[in-house]
Amino acid sequence: MSPLLDRNKAKESGFAQVRAAIIAMEGDVDSATFDQWAGGRDKDGKPIAPREFLEIKLSNVHILEASELLSMDIEGKEHNFRINCSDSKGSFWVEEFLRSADELKLIIPESIVGKRVQFKKVTRIAKNTKFNSTGYVITSVRDITKTTAPVGTPVPTQQPVAPPPAVDAMAIAEELAVGKTEAQFRTAISLDPRLAGNSILSLAKAGAVTSALVKEGKLKEVKSGGKTLYARP
Repeated sequence: MSPLLDRNKAKESGFAQVRAAIIAMEGDVDSATFDQWAGGRDKDGKPIAPREFLEIKLSNVHILEASELLSMDIEGKEHNFRINCSDSKGSFWVEEFLRSADELKLIIPESIVGKRVQFKKVTRIAKNTKFNSTGYVITSVRDITKTTAPVGTPVPTQQPVAPPPAVDAMAIAEELAVGKTEAQFRTAISLDPRLAGNSILSLAKAGAVTSALVKEGKLKEVKSGGKTLYARP
């Protein structure tokens, strides 16, 4: 591919190129809100009065038509655009955008929020062509399709899960303690999967489990190799 040599053939990039290239698209309208440009001054230094605009934010976008390959992939993603508002007859807002809304019997912006809407770019030709204006109009509105199972297809349901079988925590503790020191017992009981999450673990850390088993006569302490181990009576 040869480099660009004619500066007049330079293209926009990023979002500017995407906005310029999209001719028609559809998306789920997440919001449509009015706001205001801050105003400023034109190239001759003359003040520009603040202008209102409608900002439309879309998600799950699908490109229906484009003038060229988009420099950014927005298919299935989010996109937003603005339409300048005007009170004047002959303006794009009045003659094109609001006309499209009237033809579809829509109230702007309420009727398009939460809907799947198609937009198409059109150009309004003025008597003086330097005042031509281009923007999006609404071509269709429909409810957002929700994924549902086909009629007659059984919908899987979660089967009730049987509660885990009850365990005799003290009997397991007694079994684990035989032949071990207190420290070895605490390690063994904390790692036993049968007692995961059982309240006996906190009692074992405090030494209350082996103490209770000794008092009940189920275990006894014996000396072996200088260590105190638990054994059955």
